[in-house]
Amino acid sequence: MKIKINIISLMVVLISIITTSCSLEEDPKYNFNSATVFNDQKTAEAVIMQNYGWLGNANLYGQFLHEGTINNGVYWGRSDGDRLQTTGRYEIYAANSTVSGIWTGFYKVITESNYLINGMASSSLSADYKTRALAHARFLRGFAYFQLANLFGKAVILTEPLTTTNIHNPLSERSLVYDQAVSDLIFAAENLPPTESMRGLATKDAANAFVAKCYWMMANHSQAEGNDAKALYTLAKTYGDKAIGKFALATKFADLWVNHSNSTESIFQINFTDAVGINLRTSFNFGPSNGVRIAALQPSFGNIKIDRAFYDLHRGTYPDDPRLASTYLSRFTNAANGQTSLAYPLFNNTAAGGTNAVPVVYDMFQSAPRKAGSTATNPDYDFASTAIPNNIRNTWNNTTANEKNLNPYNNKMLSTVIATAQYDPKNLIIFRYADLLLLMADVENELDNSGQALIYLNQVLTRARTSVSGAIYPLVQTTLSKEAMRDKIFFERMFELAGEPNLFEDVRRRGTEYLRKVVDLHNNSKSIQYRYNIEVTNNILSGNFRDYIIDNGAVVSEDFLKRNLLLPIPLNEINTNDKIEPADQNFGY
Repeated sequence: MKIKINIISLMVVLISIITTSCSLEEDPKYNFNSATVFNDQKTAEAVIMQNYGWLGNANLYGQFLHEGTINNGVYWGRSDGDRLQTTGRYEIYAANSTVSGIWTGFYKVITESNYLINGMASSSLSADYKTRALAHARFLRGFAYFQLANLFGKAVILTEPLTTTNIHNPLSERSLVYDQAVSDLIFAAENLPPTESMRGLATKDAANAFVAKCYWMMANHSQAEGNDAKALYTLAKTYGDKAIGKFALATKFADLWVNHSNSTESIFQINFTDAVGINLRTSFNFGPSNGVRIAALQPSFGNIKIDRAFYDLHRGTYPDDPRLASTYLSRFTNAANGQTSLAYPLFNNTAAGGTNAVPVVYDMFQSAPRKAGSTATNPDYDFASTAIPNNIRNTWNNTTANEKNLNPYNNKMLSTVIATAQYDPKNLIIFRYADLLLLMADVENELDNSGQALIYLNQVLTRARTSVSGAIYPLVQTTLSKEAMRDKIFFERMFELAGEPNLFEDVRRRGTEYLRKVVDLHNNSKSIQYRYNIEVTNNILSGNFRDYIIDNGAVVSEDFLKRNLLLPIPLNEINTNDKIEPADQNFGY
């Protein structure tokens, strides 16, 4: 028999500057008295700001969304009670606490949006203010449903405040979840103001961009299932055209990762602080491990790194791409002792400099000899060659479980200013103009407008190349077939958006065919295979950042890929919601 306490019911409890408690009632109130909140513009505005803040909660973009979506083709996770390791290996499970936290986090946004919508209905505030407040509430609710559809597929659709009479609700299919997201986002696009008082609050143009992205995702999914998706691509174009030109690419790619507060490229962002409030733990997860400190003074643990197979693909494709330096961290200074530390592809060549000398940096990707047949994007290092310094070869051949910095770090997500505790006082862009340009290139390509698709694609490539004077790559693209352009855009999105949120759903939008390309990128890496074989041969069963072959080294089956298209519906939601049965679980879980 199911326990009668639903996770969703727990999300009704509001923790804010306005109220300390809220209970489920037949006539739900946001606070002790709805008039106290929704008939006063100052407190109503605080409710809106608080709900935006929930996106930055630890359950979502503050921490868990980064941890629960490691299996995105770019990241590799360490062993952390198997939570991060199993995620990185595409072996996530329904009882995973991070997955449950993500689900709960989005429903926190949804339930509070519903209370705001309900409160505005009886508010005495001006009609103009109520329209704006409703637009923000529906933007947030639409965004939450958009992400639930992307990540989980099915979801519970709630459009009214929870009460004791509607606490248990069935799952709706993905198409209906997207429909709810589109309905909310279109309302927001029609009613939000063109500008707001601060970045981090949605605007009309941002909402139009999200409607375009929602229809684009729906079109990709439909096309992957063998359907004619022209109507959905046309809708994506209709709304995307409204947002194109309303934002601008940052002049230099590197500028995006220094200060997000006023970037012209930011379509939508979450604002964080290092004070008590909305906290970002990206340096905590992505910063160099073993107590190494970089610009920020907080400890970091290196829980999530960049898969070197992806690094090799990027550098092999575009050898001098200016985005490389901003995306991957391979050289950093330990602020505590001033010493230089290195990570793949850089190593300290002690043979050349002596043990106590200033490190002589050896760029393995550039200098190590390769076997015959090695490709630019998949180096097959010749570890038998004496041209590889002994200490570096010994690192690769190490049979202990020690971490060996064989993967670079994610440079984009690290704090560039002094922070406190484990929190970064930087803002996080979760939708930017380069993303919109690339998705619109995909839309135009699918609608057979190849010329316009090239224009959008080349805007992103040109900005990347001209970010540093004298760079050759990435080259401007000329005529490509429709199929070649589809592939080009798929991987260009990975290169441009590597290390940022939302790549999990991006690499899955075209179904198992393209997810297989991502999995094969890791499994076919010669350096991954080299370390994996050493670990298997020497019975290395544990340790940080082991090099696994995804799907346990077996043939990657279609069912394995299908299972990994979505996160599982959290087990505790199934166990506590009377309208959800185990048979409602996503495929393969």
